[in-house]
Amino acid sequence: MESSRKFDVVIAGAGPAGLATALFLVKNRPGLAGRIVAIEKSAHPRFKVCAGGLIPKTMLALDELGIRLGVPAVEVIRGEAATPVGGVDLSRGGDVLATVIRRDRFDAMLARAAREAGVEIVQRDRVLDVSQDAPNVRVTTEQGSYEAQVLVGADGSGSRVRRAVFGARKETIGRALMTDIAVDPERTPEFTEKRYRFDFRCVSGGISGYSWSFPCLIRGAPHLNVGIYDQRPREFAEHGGEQSRMIAELVAAFPELPLDGLKRRATTTRWHSFPIRWFDAADSYASGRIILAGDAAGVDPLMGEGISCAFEHGKVAADAICKFLDGDGGALQSYDRALHEAAVGKKLDKLAFAARHFYGPRHKLFFRLARVSRRAREIGVDWYNGARHLDEVPTRRLIARWARAVLLGEPVR
Repeated sequence: MESSRKFDVVIAGAGPAGLATALFLVKNRPGLAGRIVAIEKSAHPRFKVCAGGLIPKTMLALDELGIRLGVPAVEVIRGEAATPVGGVDLSRGGDVLATVIRRDRFDAMLARAAREAGVEIVQRDRVLDVSQDAPNVRVTTEQGSYEAQVLVGADGSGSRVRRAVFGARKETIGRALMTDIAVDPERTPEFTEKRYRFDFRCVSGGISGYSWSFPCLIRGAPHLNVGIYDQRPREFAEHGGEQSRMIAELVAAFPELPLDGLKRRATTTRWHSFPIRWFDAADSYASGRIILAGDAAGVDPLMGEGISCAFEHGKVAADAICKFLDGDGGALQSYDRALHEAAVGKKLDKLAFAARHFYGPRHKLFFRLARVSRRAREIGVDWYNGARHLDEVPTRRLIARWARAVLLGEPVR
């Protein structure tokens, strides 16, 4: 049998989580260039089903890595959300709320940056098996095998690494469904007003999530990316017709769009469905020399947003791996603790709390509370977006800032 190729770090998956981990590793330790390999089952640029919204937290991470966003993008500066109890304005006085990209172009851009930094990317190779015996982890793929001191499972919501090492738990997997519609940018509010739209009214219909409409560019042409997210679709699987139910709610959210026509013509190839694994504090993210990152670990339970999580996980993972390679035997377990106790873990835990309430039986009460104060919403939007790293502020200081803004009328910034 052909001998294994040896590296310091093997990364399963060359999406944002895997590539962010690699880029932060080389940034922290330039000597790791040539000692990291990322294994990708597809090839860049590969189609990726994703709305493609980059919140300010992601843009801060790109700045930290010295990466310029060199792909077509649409900046969103206004936002609105329809809820079961009325509309909510999400705008922040002209600030950029999100930058919408296409994932095939974005991921390929990250792959180029990683290669330029000295990271090897093996494409069209699928992980088959994982085993670990001190002092190495062995990864068997369709094309060969690899040995490394550390393995990062960054291979998505259906992670093979996660299944092999941590089990095949499916209770925390949500589902999203989306399509793209060509539009006239001069007659479409998402373009004329640089706006995105969310619709949470489907919560009253039993969907634990929301519908969305984002402006985007596909091969330079204006489109709307339209979709729906359900955090807990398995609860309705036994009744059948899950996709039809989601499409019906999406049609109701945006009746002015030709979504119902797509449904009647049964053009199923126009609809793309994908799983979203969301963060659960009960999970573990490290076992021996193997850690999980990005969708494989779990992303935002409330909105299903995963790109900022990918970069946050990658940064924390890179720090832990560097310490481990320097001889700190407990560093990888410290990564697991960080995903529970550090800023990124605490944020995801708060979003899980919000999902339980906004998508629960008393959801109307919580949507009413969200509409009470515009100042409170502004702080909430800044916190969610990670603007100026507000999501890293300790909870007590954040609550105090919120109270002063709401009760005393102080500026939120």
